[in-house]
Amino acid sequence: MATYTTMKSDETITVQDFIAMRNSDEITYYNFSIVEYLNGYDMFITNVLYDYEEELRDLSVFIKLTDVERIRYKYKPYLFAYDLYGTREMAFIIMMLNGIIDPKEFDYNKIRVLRYNELTTIINRIGAINEDYINKNKSKLKKDFKNNDGNNIWTE
Repeated sequence: MATYTTMKSDETITVQDFIAMRNSDEITYYNFSIVEYLNGYDMFITNVLYDYEEELRDLSVFIKLTDVERIRYKYKPYLFAYDLYGTREMAFIIMMLNGIIDPKEFDYNKIRVLRYNELTTIINRIGAINEDYINKNKSKLKKDFKNNDGNNIWTE
């Protein structure tokens, strides 16, 4: 098994080594999203993690896939995220780190990922920094949902 604390960001590890260090977490796209409620629908405006994309990429490492693993994960970032982190919710971070939007672009020999311990630390810090902003948005969202007349438009 690899020693994760001494690895450099440009080193690669195997998928199996990375899976061995996974845990579960409550990090979801929705929890870090700025959302507006309009005409009965949640409209995703942005995700605060995209503001930190460069910093997250700098902390990332590459893992090298075997031929069998590449076939297994081809076009399946959600399965890859589940196998690595124990939740498919992390697929959006893997896709962001690798500069892809559509799962059909997920076809690599080497994939950029964040180690679980670094991921939770940095995501928690980003969450703490943006807590007021996210909470204000969620409060406004709840208020708009509660008072929904089908035509709410945000004025703030």
